[in-house]
Amino acid sequence: MKKLCILLSVFCLWQPGFGEKNAFSALEKRAQDYLVGLINIDTSEPEPNELQAARFIYKQLNKYGIDWDILIPRKNRANLLARLKGSDPELEPLLLISHLDTAAAADNWTYPPYKATVEDGKIYGLGATDAKNYTAVYLALFTWLKEQQIPLKRDVIFLATSGEEVGSDTGLKWLAGNHWDKIKPGFALNEGGGIIVDKDGVSIVFAEASTKMYMDIKVTAYGVATHAAMPTENNAVYRLSQALSKIAAYNPPARMTPTALKFFKTIAPLQDEDGRTTMHFLLSGNEKNSQMAAEIIAIDPFFRSQLKDTVNPTIISSGNDAGTSGGEASAVLNARLLPGTDPDAFFDGLKSLFEGDESISLEIIEKPQMPFPEPMDGSDELFVSIEKAGNRLVPHSITVPGMSPASGDSEFLRRLGVITYGLGPNMDPTGENRTHAADEFISLQDLSDQLKFVGSVVYDFAAGQEFPINDAAPAAKK
Repeated sequence: MKKLCILLSVFCLWQPGFGEKNAFSALEKRAQDYLVGLINIDTSEPEPNELQAARFIYKQLNKYGIDWDILIPRKNRANLLARLKGSDPELEPLLLISHLDTAAAADNWTYPPYKATVEDGKIYGLGATDAKNYTAVYLALFTWLKEQQIPLKRDVIFLATSGEEVGSDTGLKWLAGNHWDKIKPGFALNEGGGIIVDKDGVSIVFAEASTKMYMDIKVTAYGVATHAAMPTENNAVYRLSQALSKIAAYNPPARMTPTALKFFKTIAPLQDEDGRTTMHFLLSGNEKNSQMAAEIIAIDPFFRSQLKDTVNPTIISSGNDAGTSGGEASAVLNARLLPGTDPDAFFDGLKSLFEGDESISLEIIEKPQMPFPEPMDGSDELFVSIEKAGNRLVPHSITVPGMSPASGDSEFLRRLGVITYGLGPNMDPTGENRTHAADEFISLQDLSDQLKFVGSVVYDFAAGQEFPINDAAPAAKK
């Protein structure tokens, strides 16, 4: 089984034959400059000044004579929309969507979070990987398509949205209810996905085709409020700690979604003998053998996310006086549920851990909207372009639709009937993840590789051309 953990150890787009630095450098530099400019604007929650970021973007669009709209749900909150027209109105538009807001800056940054620092081949700053890199890449491609007069077959839409980090009530949800007639894409590229590279060189293009469902649950422990100098056994914080220990040991059974089934079937032949044997049991259809194999495979955190509902405490609160032991202590549990899980049944399973214990209560804070949208299955035109880009940039790769452990605007797009895939920057899901953490960064190489991959998909899907990553000039309109 040693290869099971190794398989997901590196996300890397740069492979031999991917393309040398050349005329592409001008576009590469444009994406870098856009990312630096966006990082230098504070759009962090809870009050992101997205309007300032939208102004930065429309100034770039103005340089190339591209029309735009700013759609404002309330003061300082903004969504920016622009469109390049294609020649065939029968072809449904392609949407390039990213969000302008970021999570609040974590503690202990050694670089300034709101001022980009370019150092040692990396760009440091809040939003470098979530999601100002996407905005920079899409904006660079969008302006490049106009500047080079690339003849588009279908419309390409650029959309930078508000409030994704806190539920999209000022962003995509609001746009869907108020301005969807101005957008109405058939296909979309959003954040997520990447390239999984095995140490032996067999690569998997992981196109995010589904997400897990987001759910927040509050667990509260009750005790006796008392002066801290007179401790009692009925301490709410101790009771909360004991409750969290029970939840940590909670291990719901594995379940194979259609997306996960396709994913594991794809990677099974790439495993060593032990890995292939374990995955044979996982895919056998025998419930006992499958569950046994899943427990082994779930040692890997990413594989666990593909097979199980998960729950993780994120916010803990109690009193605010160091000299007093409060009567309540609580924690927010963030659950990520597999598509097809019944949220109420999952909640009931957690509650059953404390049956008869009146000192512990659970309540749902946020619940997934049901029914959950169906995952993309890879049978559409956009997936064909993603596969073509993978074959060109990462030779001998296998392209597979995958499920992201995270959630975001792709869920809302799929609810609206938009065929949506996520294509992200290089990542190492088993390594340290700097997204939403101090000293968030993206390497210049990773940003370049993201630009090459997304650009290859956009050119093929919207223009029927190969993306010009070599010295040959792009084919312009005559």
